[in-house]
Amino acid sequence: MANKNSFNIIGLDFDEAKASLKAFLESQDTLKDYNFDGSVLSTILDVLAYNTHYQAFYANMVANEMFLDSAVIRPSVVSHAKALGYVPSSHRAAKAVLTVAAPGASDSTYLTRGSEFIGTDLGGTQYRFVLLDTAYANSQDDEFSEIEVHEGTLRRMSYVYDPARKTSSVFLIPNNKIDTTSIRVRVKASATDNTGIEDKWTYAESYIDLTPTSKVFFLQEKEYGMYELFFGDNFLGKQPAAGNVVIIEYLETNGDVANGIEDFTSAVNGLGAITVISPSAGGSLPESVNRIKFLAPRYYQSQSRAVTENDYTSAVMKEYPNADSVYVYGGETITPPQYGKVFIAIKPKSGSALSVADKVGLEEKLRKNRSIVTVTPEIVDADYVDIVVDSLVTFDSSITSYGAGTIKSLIVAYIYTHSSTFLEAFSSNMYLSKLVQGINSLDTSILGNETNILLRKTVNTSKLLAAKGIALEFKNPFKHEYDGYSQDQEPILGSSTFAHIDNSGTLISDVSAIDDGYGNINLITTDEKGRRVMIYEKIGTVDYEKGVVNFKSNFAPVSSNSLFTITVQPKNDDIFVFENKILRVNRGYADSVRVSLQTQTNRKQSIRG
Repeated sequence: MANKNSFNIIGLDFDEAKASLKAFLESQDTLKDYNFDGSVLSTILDVLAYNTHYQAFYANMVANEMFLDSAVIRPSVVSHAKALGYVPSSHRAAKAVLTVAAPGASDSTYLTRGSEFIGTDLGGTQYRFVLLDTAYANSQDDEFSEIEVHEGTLRRMSYVYDPARKTSSVFLIPNNKIDTTSIRVRVKASATDNTGIEDKWTYAESYIDLTPTSKVFFLQEKEYGMYELFFGDNFLGKQPAAGNVVIIEYLETNGDVANGIEDFTSAVNGLGAITVISPSAGGSLPESVNRIKFLAPRYYQSQSRAVTENDYTSAVMKEYPNADSVYVYGGETITPPQYGKVFIAIKPKSGSALSVADKVGLEEKLRKNRSIVTVTPEIVDADYVDIVVDSLVTFDSSITSYGAGTIKSLIVAYIYTHSSTFLEAFSSNMYLSKLVQGINSLDTSILGNETNILLRKTVNTSKLLAAKGIALEFKNPFKHEYDGYSQDQEPILGSSTFAHIDNSGTLISDVSAIDDGYGNINLITTDEKGRRVMIYEKIGTVDYEKGVVNFKSNFAPVSSNSLFTITVQPKNDDIFVFENKILRVNRGYADSVRVSLQTQTNRKQSIRG
């Protein structure tokens, strides 16, 4: 016999809690004939059920916040990361490299820390950029060569240190737009000290190798994206003396909105023209909750050193928050092998490659703070291979309210979305069947599609000339069914047009590169009858099986446009990426997506783009 005093918990949702309460009361002898649905007791049960559901929900949320994997509130995630020794990255200022003319400058001419420059984006919005270090002029060239400026405004604050009071020994920096990498801390003896002597203290990311005399400070994130600064305890790091004045300077920045600026003017009198060596880049917002949850355990696992590929990945994402995708591979895996090296490919969130300054700075940080002695890290650019999509789509115009133009727009938009969702990152392969299925599912009127792809790489002419020959690695086999082509057959390799000097020294316009079907690349043009005319024979080679295109040192295109493209037909429908390769459908080229529509009657619509 069931115990009348027992309470059967069906569930914790409102309806389930109310049913449990009602079943319990109905089991009591004194209430067994009571109408619970038509009396005021029903309202009381509603209140009890609501309270039960509310408490259950609250308890569940509290329990979730107790673990890093399930926590969703930023203070909870930051607190768990703190237990792992991980400090989330703050805003990062966009940086630009400038060369500034300084007429009549001597070697002793300098620009002080805080010197301002104004950057203007394409929309006309202006941003303040400042020097963080004193820059000295090059008197031979009358200029400040390749100075680095950071977007933001320098701020300064000071505190009196009192170790006896926690509020006077832990300093809150009241700014949620701080770039923590810009923090500079100085300590002077007292508020009345006029000697000008100030000790510089540096940021310590870990407690390794700290001594009681190490002049370091530490950071931790607090509420609303602000940071607290604190010192050691005379065991792990030196502690300032009572009455010392702590002076804190930092950069308040707007983060990623100032990336991509190429127009700069000086706010300093006496300076001349400004040459932009590297447009502003590297600006980023604070780490997201998901990124903290991903990096914190990996950072703890690596213990501030980089040995495995995963160690380098987490270290790079920590040191360079602007990284969108990172891929690490050992030098022993490439051809020819480079033992003792680890290559780190980085795709930034803004732009296509890191600036030279960012590469050098990041490599130095990894060598000094992370890498073991026998391994040398090297930052390499992402190598982009563009996908050219050509799709013939059959649709039934009688079962859709969309016109042919709208159908075509939907398909084009989907192909670009497919690229941003499934490609455009390291280790992301291209599977043609997924793209075909996605196009078919866009609208019920789409009956099927025949979609083919080409592979394309963009070549920078200036880099080609400097290299005296170049190898383009697609790392996927090319289509090659037989040797040789006739006049009316389309080669598997072609290029955009450019100008080139022929064997007689004459400059010929509208030249393009094609393969001859035997593994050689020839330069050709077309005559008035559309026939191919040879300009330069065997100026390069094609390895169809390895997917490599080589141009010899005598290949020297001349063009007003410094870029031209090489397009090839792949052997397979699925394209795989290796090392630093990234696949994408490049929005920069109008012909990256070519869509043709035809109705069921095979009457092709004249819509192409």
